Amino acid sequence: MSRFAVLLLLALATGPVVAADATGEVVVRVDIVEDVIRIDAELTIPASAREVWDVLTDFEHAPRFISNLASSKVLARNGNVVRVAQTGKAGFGPFSFEFKSTREVTLTPFEKLESRMIEGNMKRLRSTTELESVGNATRLTHHSESVPESLLLLNLGRSVIESETQEHYREILREVLRRKAGGK
Repeated sequence: MSRFAVLLLLALATGPVVAADATGEVVVRVDIVEDVIRIDAELTIPASAREVWDVLTDFEHAPRFISNLASSKVLARNGNVVRVAQTGKAGFGPFSFEFKSTREVTLTPFEKLESRMIEGNMKRLRSTTELESVGNATRLTHHSESVPESLLLLNLGRSVIESETQEHYREILREVLRRKAGGK
């Protein structure tokens, strides 16, 4: 879940890209309209919605499996609402970008996570991740909209954001499969 903040902090450009990996496809579409960045991603993971959910909501341990996340801490829980603070660093060739966010995440167990940034280095950040059971697998769909504080993010290029997004979902996929195989 933690890299969602990064993706929203980094998103740019327009158009779909499809990247094949060992278990299927990660489909990513990144659009920019004026200063609003939209990311849509989809991946089918060969695991139950519960197994995918457990990884997405493991905020405290996310730095173990999300490579650009330095810290992730649950600040508060109130029913199905969790306040999460995260920091990290993403690299783009010779450039790097440090990010920080405090988000309020509303959980609908095994179905949906809705997140909004309440503090951080974006003007605005909102995202929704949904899980849908499809046979013995789970389709994960993610939509985010963000407005960066810096125009630098808008000028880095689509390929950077697409690549970061794809790697993020590959890391989630690998962690789900590792746990499903009995790794803890």
